[in-house]
Amino acid sequence: MSKELFDQITAENRAEVEAHCVTTLFARARQATMLAPLGTLFIFWVVYTTASLPLAIGWMIVNSLPDALTFALSSWHQKNTPPAERIAAYHNWQVALRILQGLCWGFAVVVFHVPDDPSAFNDIAILAVLAAVTATNVVSMAPSFRTLAGFCIATLLVPILYSIWLGDAIHIKIAVALSLLLLVELRFGWDAYRQFAGGVHQLVLNQRIRKQLEMRNAKLDELNQKLRVMAIHDQLTGLYNRHFMVDQIERQRELFMRHGNMCSIVLFDIDHFKHINDRYGHAVGDDVLVAFSRRVEVLLRQGDALGRYGGEEFLLMLPMTELNSALQLAERIRIALAGSPVVRQPEEITVTASFGVALLEQGEEADDWLIRADQALYRAKAHGRNCAMA
Repeated sequence: MSKELFDQITAENRAEVEAHCVTTLFARARQATMLAPLGTLFIFWVVYTTASLPLAIGWMIVNSLPDALTFALSSWHQKNTPPAERIAAYHNWQVALRILQGLCWGFAVVVFHVPDDPSAFNDIAILAVLAAVTATNVVSMAPSFRTLAGFCIATLLVPILYSIWLGDAIHIKIAVALSLLLLVELRFGWDAYRQFAGGVHQLVLNQRIRKQLEMRNAKLDELNQKLRVMAIHDQLTGLYNRHFMVDQIERQRELFMRHGNMCSIVLFDIDHFKHINDRYGHAVGDDVLVAFSRRVEVLLRQGDALGRYGGEEFLLMLPMTELNSALQLAERIRIALAGSPVVRQPEEITVTASFGVALLEQGEEADDWLIRADQALYRAKAHGRNCAMA
């Protein structure tokens, strides 16, 4: 399945797949460099009795330099993610370092060859290490076939050519065996790369789908939030709507029944609002409703709830407020409304309002509470409007 996904990699996704592959390659290269000294020490142990000590130590140092550079570069890459445009350059550096590392490994056969040794013990022991090193790197370098191929060819090509140059029967056999090994490793390496890159491609596609889903979910959450706001707010004034206010009144009644929390409501409407609509038109009437709402809102306390109950009628809920305090607040609102125009275009328009106040009583239903407030409002209108009654 992963190999099939590799064949489906598009130009649009290739750069992102490559970035993931290179990032993984550096992480694996860092781990591989920690194990490389074991092979180096093994070769040193094999050859130190037949080769001069300075030569053996010198080869160990030279062979360790590419690993040290790879470790440093990989560590930096993991801590400091390079920008996308630099990924290819870091990849090329890694390829060059692994080729250099492979050449150092391969030249061990040349450096530590023992002439006139019919058993070719040193050569075979070193080649066993090289075979193990290249075979294990087929897995660790699977994220980059270029790196894998460069390392395996650089490691095995030198022993192959050197064995052919030596020309004796045992070394010709060694050259043939190494050639077959190289071909097998390249084949398995290519399959491993295709499988890995295909898996990364699936990961990239999944991440892209997840981001799209997250964006859509965010938009849905935003839309749901707007719908929730719209569901409880009046579209014109921005105040709570009738449904929400009735629900809050029922909740306050339940709190009163359970805990004795007092609550008052104020039902009020704009006096002679129909005259404003008839004289100035409904657009100006809407402006008056909005300005009226803003004028009332600034006089409320935190925890008070103001809603548009219908047309030009408004409902104010005052938790933890007894009747006299509610009447005093209604009076302050009345004075503030009558004191200055609420709109100044097309001309200055001053409005007044009538208020009916009711305190929740023991055992009273929400509808009865609202009816008493409405009756108080009716009395305020009958009393000449522009006043508050309880």
